[in-house]
Amino acid sequence: MNLIVTTQRGLEARASKELKEIILESGTRKISIEKSSYDGILEVEVENPRGLVAFLADLIRLDPFKINFIQRVIPVDRVVDTKMEEIRNSVTELSSSILPGETFRVTVEARDSPYSSKELIDNVAELVERKVNLKTPDKVVLLQVFGEYTCISVLRPQEILSVQKLKRSY
Repeated sequence: MNLIVTTQRGLEARASKELKEIILESGTRKISIEKSSYDGILEVEVENPRGLVAFLADLIRLDPFKINFIQRVIPVDRVVDTKMEEIRNSVTELSSSILPGETFRVTVEARDSPYSSKELIDNVAELVERKVNLKTPDKVVLLQVFGEYTCISVLRPQEILSVQKLKRSY
């Protein structure tokens, strides 16, 4: 999985169909879309996840009413077991993309997590030797905990696509 797509509970099939049509429109042919065991979550694998997010953002700007069921689209850099050591090792490797002079924030979205958000943030933030900026960071270290596995991403804030926020800005 290299993308997390969210929708409203019960609308996963409609969001999946909508997403598949858009992905095919983008020219991508290798697609895997699975409904997560968590309501409102689709686990997606595509060739170029960040490119797809950019395509979706452009599509919303051109035709805001084309997307009705997809709420958020989030690229995933790594999927690991929800073990603190594995999370820390992955964040250490991925945080090298936060350049000197850039700021960061750690964001946790947890479902069935054995750790508190504070515990995750404290363990991860200490690994990144950059300045913290909670309001307008250059990069976001995003931990999406789904019980036994955790998705880790290091992204620019605009790479976390919120369909509604983008629609409201146009």
